[in-house]
Amino acid sequence: MTSTPTAPADTTPARAPESGSETAPKKVVRRSRLGALDALRFIAAVVVVGYHLTGIATPYWGLDPREVFPTLNHVTRYGYLGVELFFIISGFVILMTAWGRDLPRFVSSRVARLFPAYWVAVIITLILQAYWKGGRDQGFVGGLINMTMTQDAWDVLSAQGAFWTLWIELKFYLLIGVFLLVGITKQRVIAVVFLWPLLAQIARATDSGMLNSLLFAEYAPFFAMGMALFLIYRFGNSFIAWLAVAYNVILGIRQATEYADRATELVGATVSPMVTGLAIVAFAALVWLVSAGPLGRVEARFLTTLGALTYPLYLIHAQFAFWVIDTFHGRYDEYVVLAAAVATALVLAIALHYLIERRLHDPVRDAVQRGLREAPQPGR
Repeated sequence: MTSTPTAPADTTPARAPESGSETAPKKVVRRSRLGALDALRFIAAVVVVGYHLTGIATPYWGLDPREVFPTLNHVTRYGYLGVELFFIISGFVILMTAWGRDLPRFVSSRVARLFPAYWVAVIITLILQAYWKGGRDQGFVGGLINMTMTQDAWDVLSAQGAFWTLWIELKFYLLIGVFLLVGITKQRVIAVVFLWPLLAQIARATDSGMLNSLLFAEYAPFFAMGMALFLIYRFGNSFIAWLAVAYNVILGIRQATEYADRATELVGATVSPMVTGLAIVAFAALVWLVSAGPLGRVEARFLTTLGALTYPLYLIHAQFAFWVIDTFHGRYDEYVVLAAAVATALVLAIALHYLIERRLHDPVRDAVQRGLREAPQPGR
């Protein structure tokens, strides 16, 4: 399990009534922005960046990162767990984004959020890799496949290592899209967060091929945990919602501790199963704290900005930071090179957000929504 942030979703709760025929439960009045959740998402991105640059064994420093950063590596070797935190947050915010919306509105918002920055990130990464021998090599056709965000389905190398989580996210969006067609209600969400991880594990245990791929058992508990936490945020505390959180925390602990041996191989140093298990509990507590908990009331413009920068930072950080490290390691102090690598990734992320995302989000969203809502012409 390498690491990556998920694409940020809107953190403005939909206020439309629930779909479905039964009477909607009474909603708890909440603020329209979750600034602390935005901050938590950015922190998760920074943790992932730390893992990629100083935690996992890479050739770009010329030495094992454990030798270059002997103290820092004791912490950053656990940075891959930022993926689990991202998936919990994604379960929360994607359900929040979908609630009360129809399918065209949901699809258009996701396309506009994910693809413009992603396309530019792929293009400039391919340009870098054309001149940098240390980068990845997808070839021309592989680069084109990367533009679809479905390269994992075709066994094509991703332009950036962190892109693998986007394929998991797309499958989660497919699940939510089907959910929208059926109608999202509290009762149905409760059923999904209990049954999905179990059915996914059954598919995995029985080698059910396509079903296993669609349900992605390794990560289902984290998305489901986020969905259950959203129910607590939207409707208030209830025994069944907290039971769903606890159920998925237990399953998440199992997944995280099971992966510790593999993480140890990747890092080249011991990754403690106890630490990984405690991290999952802490992640659930943090997401509650910044949503339904006391920090859910925190509001600040800069927190929203940090949240907006999370996705572009995730998209762009690895290859460009590695290029900086590969170019300057050994010539300058390792912490100076690390700071330069992180600064390069941040500058590129800021450029992606302000020059691409902010300018193209609304036009792309509106164009996709028009296309999905357009009535077929007579005779076609």
